[in-house]
Amino acid sequence: MIEKCLETSILLGIYETAIKLVSKNVEFVQKAGLSNQQWIILIHLAKDPNLPYLIREKHDKPMMASELADSLGVTRANITNLISVLMDKKLIKQIEDKSDRRIKRLVLTPKAEQLIKEMHPERMKSNIEHLKGLTTEEKKQFLSHLQKITLNIMNDKKVHA
Repeated sequence: MIEKCLETSILLGIYETAIKLVSKNVEFVQKAGLSNQQWIILIHLAKDPNLPYLIREKHDKPMMASELADSLGVTRANITNLISVLMDKKLIKQIEDKSDRRIKRLVLTPKAEQLIKEMHPERMKSNIEHLKGLTTEEKKQFLSHLQKITLNIMNDKKVHA
């Protein structure tokens, strides 16, 4: 039988929280006609300074599809489909890399920039609501713990690769 384990309880708690956050976010982004993954791509291209991937991986240039796939943990084919949909919606466009014209980079259109700006107040209100009851210090500690767990998982993945 499965025994009670603190580490397992923590990780399953994170998993459950992630599922609930994704579910709640679906309601938020559907108002704008987006999926969660489409929204996450837009905030990557907007260079949201809160994204863990952008904190770890410095990006001076606009992102490439392969970088988005890496951050979202999806295949290149999946990211290509998501990019196509966002291009059809006139929310992103491809540009040539200045140093290597074979490389295509992705940027937001003015329409996407406006959409993100319009969605920002509701996003912030929701984020604050999700974290109510936590002090600023508790929030900082929680973020630190999440970052350590993520690094452990990433390092474990490299060891087993």
